[in-house]
Amino acid sequence: MSDLFLTHAELVDLTGFKAPHCQARWLTRNRWRFVLNRRREPKVARQHFADRMGCGDGTGASHAALINQAAAGEQPNFAALDRR
Repeated sequence: MSDLFLTHAELVDLTGFKAPHCQARWLTRNRWRFVLNRRREPKVARQHFADRMGCGDGTGASHAALINQAAAGEQPNFAALDRR
C-alpha cells in the first residue's frame, strides 16, 4: 500500500518543507488534492501526482488525458486551405 501515496521524502522534495503542517499549507495554496492521516500528515495519491506533473500512464481520467484523447480523434480540415 506504500506505493499508493507519496512518501514523506517525496513530499519534502515536492513542497520543500519537512513539517507536515507546512506541507499541507503548500499543497492547499497550490491546489493539490490531499487528505490528512490520523497524525495530521498530508497524503497525496501517486496517481494525482503523476497527473499533475504530466506523466500519467493514461489509466486515470485526468483532465489533460481527456483533452489529449479528444485532440487525437480530430482531423484537420485541409480542404479549408484550398481557396480556388
